[in-house]
Amino acid sequence: MCRLGIYRGKPITLKRFIFEPPHNFVEQARTPREMIITPINVDGYGLAWYNLDIHPEPAVMKSEKPFWHDINAASISSKIISNNIFMHIRAASPGLPVHQANAHPFQFKEQIFMHNGIVSDFKKGFMRSIRQMISDTYYPHLQGTTDSEHIFNLYLTIREEEPRLTMREAVLELFERLNHLGKKHDSDLILNFGFTDGETTIATCYTNIDKSATLYYTATSPFFPDAVVVASEPLDYRDSSWQKFPINHLIEINAAHQFDFAPIPNPFFKEGALPAAKPVTLKITMPTETD
Repeated sequence: MCRLGIYRGKPITLKRFIFEPPHNFVEQARTPREMIITPINVDGYGLAWYNLDIHPEPAVMKSEKPFWHDINAASISSKIISNNIFMHIRAASPGLPVHQANAHPFQFKEQIFMHNGIVSDFKKGFMRSIRQMISDTYYPHLQGTTDSEHIFNLYLTIREEEPRLTMREAVLELFERLNHLGKKHDSDLILNFGFTDGETTIATCYTNIDKSATLYYTATSPFFPDAVVVASEPLDYRDSSWQKFPINHLIEINAAHQFDFAPIPNPFFKEGALPAAKPVTLKITMPTETD
């Protein structure tokens, strides 16, 4: 699995969010504390940030290199300010190659998406089914092979098919379709997502099994005043403002940095419990590079 982070608040440097916290994203790449599948995040990174005074679309920077090996992000991070930052460090799912096209976040115009989690046995049927659900508008934009990019293009398809839906409604419709595919293909789904269009931001924490990818949030951190921050692991374990994100919920953050939670319907509950994860889901994948 991966690690991700979202910042929505008063403008700060990328460096403040990405590199300066005690448990920053270099640390979460090399020595994550709460991974459940892979022991390290070595398979690339990406970041996106907005400056709506300049352009409605975000800037995106991605690489297949381990995050600690790439000097570019560190070089620019103290010179760029944003109020809306997405950060992702990747641990590739089994069977999915390490390539820049597979690095998160994914972008289409003003839309940004990233994912921490897994669709088990994605290539054994789920991939073909979801491709059939992606519209002709977005199908040509598929560049990589990840479950995540396909999910993003299904989300864009929903926005195209039902333009009156709010972002939250479109995200909930996305989960309904993914749950349908999960049942059809008997797939384990761990779906921690981040979405934004530059104005509204949504993050999710979802699982259809008895394992989930960790997610935390804070709206009162003294390190990030006047901001809402979501991350796979707290950026400072000594900061008591970090709280566990409720499982099978989403958070919506508006342009004024106000937020609220909403449940995500989960049809996989049986007698108040979720099924056990399949062995293939919990298979440990060895990093492609360790030095």
